[in-house]
Amino acid sequence: METTHRKPNNVYPTKNIWLIIIALLVFTNCLLAQKHNEAYEDVSLGWIKIYNYKGAIKPLQIDEKKYSIAQLSVIDSFANWMQASYQPKGSLGDIKKYVTPKKNLYHERYNEAVPHSYGANANSYTFLKQINGKWQPYMNFANYWTIAANEIPLTYREIDFNTSKTCLFTLPQYDEKSLADDLNSLDAKTKRLFDLSAHPLLKKYIYYNLKAYNKDFGNNLIILSKNNRFPYLPVTLGEALQFAEDAFPVKYAEQKKTAIEQNSYDASHLQMAMKNLDEKFSKAKATIIQLREKYKTRSNEQAYMKYGGYSIQDLSNGSDIFENGNAKQDGSFDKSYPLFRVDPEMQAKCSTDKPQWILIKWFGGAMTDVSFKHMHESIINNFDFDYIYNFFFDPEKVKGIAYKPLRSPATEEKLVVTEKSTDAKKMEADASVFYFEDFSTTPAGQRPNGWKSEMNSEAKPATVVNVRGRQEKWLEIKGQSFVSPQNIKLPLPQNFEISFDLAVPKDIAWGAKALEIYLGTKNKYDENAPSLNLRLRAGFYGRAGEGSVSGKFENGYFNTSNYFDATGFSNDKEFNNVKITLRKYGELFEFYIDKNKIVDIPKAFPATTSFNWVQFKHLNSDADNQKYFISNIKIIKL
Repeated sequence: METTHRKPNNVYPTKNIWLIIIALLVFTNCLLAQKHNEAYEDVSLGWIKIYNYKGAIKPLQIDEKKYSIAQLSVIDSFANWMQASYQPKGSLGDIKKYVTPKKNLYHERYNEAVPHSYGANANSYTFLKQINGKWQPYMNFANYWTIAANEIPLTYREIDFNTSKTCLFTLPQYDEKSLADDLNSLDAKTKRLFDLSAHPLLKKYIYYNLKAYNKDFGNNLIILSKNNRFPYLPVTLGEALQFAEDAFPVKYAEQKKTAIEQNSYDASHLQMAMKNLDEKFSKAKATIIQLREKYKTRSNEQAYMKYGGYSIQDLSNGSDIFENGNAKQDGSFDKSYPLFRVDPEMQAKCSTDKPQWILIKWFGGAMTDVSFKHMHESIINNFDFDYIYNFFFDPEKVKGIAYKPLRSPATEEKLVVTEKSTDAKKMEADASVFYFEDFSTTPAGQRPNGWKSEMNSEAKPATVVNVRGRQEKWLEIKGQSFVSPQNIKLPLPQNFEISFDLAVPKDIAWGAKALEIYLGTKNKYDENAPSLNLRLRAGFYGRAGEGSVSGKFENGYFNTSNYFDATGFSNDKEFNNVKITLRKYGELFEFYIDKNKIVDIPKAFPATTSFNWVQFKHLNSDADNQKYFISNIKIIKL
């Protein structure tokens, strides 16, 4: 595999913009059409190839930057360490080696000012298709794990103020006050999922939990450097204004060239374009003078960007680029996007054979996705950060010792199976019982054996739990939108009765999302196919809950929604449980809560309807007690 210059992943040539739009539309349609990795999301597909790199044999030059054999061999080590520590699951992995981007690959990137950097990406492709029985990537979407020497976050650069001599960038932060004010916000949940501040090994290193920015997902970023020296310096207000002013001649020349190219066909248009350009920069310079005066006593304070970065147009409009409309009453700034530059002393040494710092980051997916969560857990549990630190910054400690992951990347969660309950054994021997599940074979805290569950916003699947004061086991469903038995013989009998115990904790909120029970005629969830969908949520203070049953059957059968009071299902007890029963007999559908008949539809569906899918669904959980428990699921033939 050849080492190449790195192509920034968030900037594209203008001429390709329509290709990008088309690609995004295709991607969106693929997502809408089906869950892209359903066939392989639990399969350890591993790597396209295990490279076992042996080190570089010749140097490389990209523009003025020269990469020695020693530096290129470091990239090989990065790649080998990643492949030794991680085995992709639900995705297919490959290694891409790179060095600093070419300086004119995209003229607005000013890559001359980027430190002399080099690294490797582990790309785990999530959109796959089978060719001759083998999975292969068919779209360039992936989860990414990067290890690089002397790198800055390229996609977070302050483009408008950067030049070939200056490189400013941000490390997007979460607003800690906003997180504290709303612990259930998306930002708060995301930060908790990625948080490594208490990790026993990683907490001693420089660590950032970066917030999503522009088109990028949030990511974990860890920096290893001698004695934890931070390689980036905060940019002050005074420095930011100076860097902006220094950039004016460069930006003016570029925009003048563009104006000439776009208006060469008409002298009057060109004259007007140049007049507007001169006015734009004149106003921007005037704003710089005003801001220097405004912040003359605060010029040494840290500068912060706005979302999307500063622009010369902001200055031309007379905007205070530091306030961004979000200045606090005490005069402080929104600190979500602090402005940084590379420490000049460290940058001057980046071209030497020894890395000045090692940047490790992983991004590209959500923790609720099986493949990304597996990557995350592999990195934090398998990868030996201490070995990497010592290899570069305290080499005597690992002299003569080969890298070895802390844990085998092939380690898989072992599902424990416990003995069936007496009731389960009795049901198994009863010929009238088509299916029974009381979760007795699954230990508490484990995903239910024989079931499949998507993860909720806390990256947790539905799990089996013990409830205080109860002997039986329960399946806790808390914000999982897909929970389905996989060990059930389908289709269901032509005439059947489904019953199960349903419970909610005390004081579950009246506005909590309902639990849904879906019976479908296809062999997967399909909201447009003939199906039956039952929704239930508990009442409050002993009052009845509410629910609905919806049918999708044509030709005079049930094809609407019926709403009802869920008699006896409330939230006032310590544990609020009821018996739910659904009965199909011929065209008849009946629904009971305990012994109370709630719904009776004589002509619900054709008598020959075959149901091929059973699924439970809970869309969202906004608090710890907003969850449902089910147990003793029984299906009998009528």
